[in-house]
Amino acid sequence: MVTPQYIGIPLEELNPDNIARMVAHAGVVVIRDSGATPEEYAEWSLGLGYHLSPEIWCTDKEHSDLFWTVTNEMVDERNQGLFGDYELDWHTNMTPVADAEEVIGLYAKTITYETETWFASSIPYFNQLPEKKQNLLRELTVVHDPKRTLGLIKEAWQPKFGEIYGEEVLREIQKNRNTREIFNALNMESENKHKFGASRGIMNNHRLVPKHPLGVEGLFFSPYEIHTFLKDGEPYEHSEELFNELWNDYVCNDRYVYQHTWKEGDICLFDNVIGIHRRPDILKDKPRKLLRTATWYKSHMRKHHDYVV
Repeated sequence: MVTPQYIGIPLEELNPDNIARMVAHAGVVVIRDSGATPEEYAEWSLGLGYHLSPEIWCTDKEHSDLFWTVTNEMVDERNQGLFGDYELDWHTNMTPVADAEEVIGLYAKTITYETETWFASSIPYFNQLPEKKQNLLRELTVVHDPKRTLGLIKEAWQPKFGEIYGEEVLREIQKNRNTREIFNALNMESENKHKFGASRGIMNNHRLVPKHPLGVEGLFFSPYEIHTFLKDGEPYEHSEELFNELWNDYVCNDRYVYQHTWKEGDICLFDNVIGIHRRPDILKDKPRKLLRTATWYKSHMRKHHDYVV
């Protein structure tokens, strides 16, 4: 997958609006050797999109109120950072909460061995489809099974949070899901707060082709969450066939996947609406720490303020 990379350019010379547009249209943007500290990245990221300040066990307040800590290290006496040392297969962070942040950023703070994150963007895949197939996909609803009660086309991958974390952390995760409202963003302009609807929380049914805030087209396809597809409100008779087609031709196709090998100071920004990401299994005995930001595209860049998926 062709991935824009900015190498050796100081972060302050990169316009956040331009980078945000690039993320939306390319799916993934990589910034290397910028020389930016975590604090400088956090400050720059305020221009990229709207942020919440996470109140959760794995924050990194030492560097910024914006950061989540994705690490296999212990962050307190009981718990590792976000997702610990578990493998993460293909997913989007817009599930299970439908109206969650649209752009994810990762800053490599501590890298002690060769380790990767993989990103897949459905934009180039969708763009090369025949118009008839694009129109079909626009008509479909994808049905997720976030509570694992309906049944899944593909056997679920899911971290076992109850085994990884204590009860206090599980309560914090639930509280965070309940308070992810865009109009609560700490850098939201007061005149724009009324333009956004309240979060709809955990949902099953979504547009397969989202109403992306910047107008690009791709797929909201998180493969391990999918129960079926609907057309005109009724079960689509070729659901499993379509799923296998998207899995094989999009997710398992190197043309649409970028594999990033981390080094300290790297920044990867990726669209959470029309893309998915994964990380292969990581070493349990060598530190790996990424500082994570999560943002919504800013109001002045958006083509609409409606719900996206």
